[in-house]
Amino acid sequence: MDRADPAIAPSVTARSRLTRRLADIVCLPSSQVSPQERWVVADVLDEIMRHAAPELRMRIARRLAEQAEAPPGLLRRLALDTYEVAEPILQSARALTDFDLMEIAAKGETRHRMAIARREHVSEVVSAALVASGSTSEILALLANPGAKLASQTVDRLLQMAADELALTHGLIKRAEMRPAQAMALFWECGHGERRALLERFAVGRAILQDAAEDVFPLAASETPRDELIGRALNYIERRQRNRAAAENSPFGSLEGAIEEAARTGLSPELVDEMARLANIQRSLLERMLADFGGEPLAVLTKATGLSRGHLMSLLQTAGRGDPAPEQARYVFDTLSVDKAQTVLRYWNWSLTRPVA
Repeated sequence: MDRADPAIAPSVTARSRLTRRLADIVCLPSSQVSPQERWVVADVLDEIMRHAAPELRMRIARRLAEQAEAPPGLLRRLALDTYEVAEPILQSARALTDFDLMEIAAKGETRHRMAIARREHVSEVVSAALVASGSTSEILALLANPGAKLASQTVDRLLQMAADELALTHGLIKRAEMRPAQAMALFWECGHGERRALLERFAVGRAILQDAAEDVFPLAASETPRDELIGRALNYIERRQRNRAAAENSPFGSLEGAIEEAARTGLSPELVDEMARLANIQRSLLERMLADFGGEPLAVLTKATGLSRGHLMSLLQTAGRGDPAPEQARYVFDTLSVDKAQTVLRYWNWSLTRPVA
């Protein structure tokens, strides 16, 4: 083996030694070095890092990751380095700002974003950047992180993505940030197990609302002209689900009669329209329930409107739902109270009638 060139060996040693010395200085506490001195030293160290070997950059990155007062520019450069260099900084460096992490999420590789998603604390704005830039695997890592916070707008974005990426639904269901309206929207994109979990968590009674609005119902009924906004809110709160006026004018006499007619003659467009009026829901919602791959939505409808288990099975058969849907539908019907079923049904219907902001 040829002997090392004596002109090169000293320079390598000098580079390593100077780098260690400069790193020692930038890692000193603020009581021992002024901000101006730290910046000057960091600028020189930053220039060396541009041309240093990967092993040297990795050593410096490990040192800086532990420092709360590490120079931000140098830290950011190393965090955008190859993943092997950036890893300790991405995982634990406290000196990285949200702006730094957002930049890394936009410019870094998949492994960079994955490390950010698994940090002990991830702010709402960084989570939003990861969702905007990340793949499904990165987003799943974020959703699995209890230290990550999600803004409501980010959850809305994830709900849209879940329509095409069903793997996201499982992670979303477990998030504390999920609100009932969002959960009820997610319901349609879920499998049977996820639907059951959503109903168990978000199908709640409305007793507190009904008690608060007890004396508002007669007051609202006496007002002229009617307040449409309050009317929509009271429609959500009230205990009665069916449309009594529609039943009085219906050729079938009741919702039960319409379902029995559908079992005999099939679901004609006119009959679907009549059933929606009798159930006091939007026709588009009933059509979605009838076309849904599972039987749970029809179980919610029948329980909310006070129908029998037999009427549920009749609806399932008329809609062409076969196994295993009936089993899932029976479970929802048997375990959900009328009040809770009405809450779910009215959230679905509300989403179709609420004015666009």
